[in-house]
Amino acid sequence: MSLSPDQNGLPDPCPLTRRAFGLAAGAIALHSIAPKWARAESAPAVSAVTVSPTEITYLMADRAVRSSTFQDMTDETKGMVKRFWVQNWRQPDESFEWPIKVPHKGKYEVTLMISAPAGTPIQIAGPKGDLACVTTALPSFGYSWDRIVLPTPISLPSGSSTIRTRLMQPVTTGRFGAALKSIELLNTTERPAMNARIKAFKSDTSWLNDAKFGFMCQCGEWAYPPHGPRKPWPNMVDEFDVEKFAEMVDSTGAGYAVWSATWATYFFPAPIKAIDAIMPGRTSRRDLIGEMAEALHKRNIRLILYYHLGHDTNAANGSWWSKNWVSPDDKALFLNNWCSVIGEVGMRYGDRLAGWMFDDDLVYYPAPYERLGKAAKAGNKARIISYNPWIQARGTDFQDFQFGEGLTGSQNLPASARGIWPAGPMKGLHAHGNFQIDGPDWGISKPDTVIQSPHLTPEKAIQIALDAADRDIALSWNMLMYDDGTVSDASLKLLQQVGQEVRKKYPKANL
Repeated sequence: MSLSPDQNGLPDPCPLTRRAFGLAAGAIALHSIAPKWARAESAPAVSAVTVSPTEITYLMADRAVRSSTFQDMTDETKGMVKRFWVQNWRQPDESFEWPIKVPHKGKYEVTLMISAPAGTPIQIAGPKGDLACVTTALPSFGYSWDRIVLPTPISLPSGSSTIRTRLMQPVTTGRFGAALKSIELLNTTERPAMNARIKAFKSDTSWLNDAKFGFMCQCGEWAYPPHGPRKPWPNMVDEFDVEKFAEMVDSTGAGYAVWSATWATYFFPAPIKAIDAIMPGRTSRRDLIGEMAEALHKRNIRLILYYHLGHDTNAANGSWWSKNWVSPDDKALFLNNWCSVIGEVGMRYGDRLAGWMFDDDLVYYPAPYERLGKAAKAGNKARIISYNPWIQARGTDFQDFQFGEGLTGSQNLPASARGIWPAGPMKGLHAHGNFQIDGPDWGISKPDTVIQSPHLTPEKAIQIALDAADRDIALSWNMLMYDDGTVSDASLKLLQQVGQEVRKKYPKANL
């Protein structure tokens, strides 16, 4: 399909997903990266959802009693662990309905994770009355995702009842109609305490305003040389020249570097005992991350780690995921393993690790994000974290900055906001984007890969960088890297030119 304009009125960046390893940059049809549509008739039997009096309760669209005309973007029968949404919602006589059990009566805050054209009225019907809201989000990638908190709570009596949502007028535009991810319920008596915990959880992201931009790459066990096979694990780690890498990052003027701890395969470049306990052979004796953090710190550059869950089941990744995953409805093993690994990594590096970028919130959500966040900030409460919701709205407020896959900036963020989104799908998060300088992918996971020429001219790249810097939108510029740390001379030169212009206007601060 042709790409829809983003919320700046500009064409959306692409590709749509960083994990579609075989897809080249450019306009990508959504169906080429998603599972085949599963009709609602194939949905599992619906069980009553117990509404928690103290925690967020998630009413997932793919677990609702719903109209047969809907399309479910998740096909679990094919082993898909990413949980998308239900779409093709077009008529007022089509609905989602959940049977619920309420141990404690009360008023419950309602949050919709929804995509519908701006101005679409939505009704939420409960056992003691109806609520309504109107969508406002602008289109992006053919959707209009938003996170809407209704100003009026819904009254729920104790016992069994139902919650139902429907359109109040037809949706006649758009290829996908309206779409629903979930409805979240929270007892209003818990909101003040949760707001206080969110406020206490949030880290100061103002250093991103000083950093302005970062160098990003996805290089690890999966990486190849320009020609021939890749190195057996952990040779890539043992032979990597950290000082050369840090010097290259420094030459661009970047304020931080994003290094991918994992990506196309789950092999971690450091001795992490929690990983060894899950599956031996996936770590290295050399602490590449620790050495990298020190080398960057000497050059006044912070380190952010990108983290992929390793849910790919291709031969190259082996059986890692089977040691972590049961099902979307049983995440206990996954969550426990994740907290053990992330917590140990955080404690190991302390303040040398400035941030986390956690990919695939489509796998995490719904999740106990407060618990995950505590593990992610172990050893450094100032550490900033982010989850990638893909094209959806933020899945939680227990995070600090926008993941921003494909974002190159936005005219919608006023300079007076100091980088924090004041409203909209990313409300409360520090604006951040990451995108490809070159290609054909985010990392080199295939033999004999030829790095493409930069996608941007120097003039356009500098324009993007300066506009983002003026608005305090941090941009992470991703370039392909071979297994020995080699990059495209043209791509490196482009980022060096960008850095020179940014630092002329915004000299590098002490980070």
